[in-house]
Amino acid sequence: MYRHVAEMVESLASSTASSEPYGAVGAVVGATYPRELTELRTAMPHVLLLVPGYGTQGGQAADVAGAFDAKGFGALVNNARGINFAHSREPYRSQFGEANWEQAVEAATKDMIAQLAAHTPAGKLQSSGR
Repeated sequence: MYRHVAEMVESLASSTASSEPYGAVGAVVGATYPRELTELRTAMPHVLLLVPGYGTQGGQAADVAGAFDAKGFGALVNNARGINFAHSREPYRSQFGEANWEQAVEAATKDMIAQLAAHTPAGKLQSSGR
């Protein structure tokens, strides 16, 4: 079923892509299914992917690597609970405490960026200065 949906979404996206690599239609594909995520990136090369499930739900940077194209584009990785509530979980709770939640959010965000840079094609963007 998901393959049929992917074909339809790709068809719609590619028809609106024009000179850009991505069209006006996106898809939501979870980080907790990395094999399918990679499969769907291949099946939908003109589709921007929103990737929930990173962090608190169990998805890791290596799990979401397949969502990006070879240049490091095409995916938005969501980590809402992992960032918003960083102050309430380790290691940030020990480092910053409840009162310094802003610092915990900042540290968790920087850690996520570093992990994605190290384990996904998006890391190429950092080294190229983009």
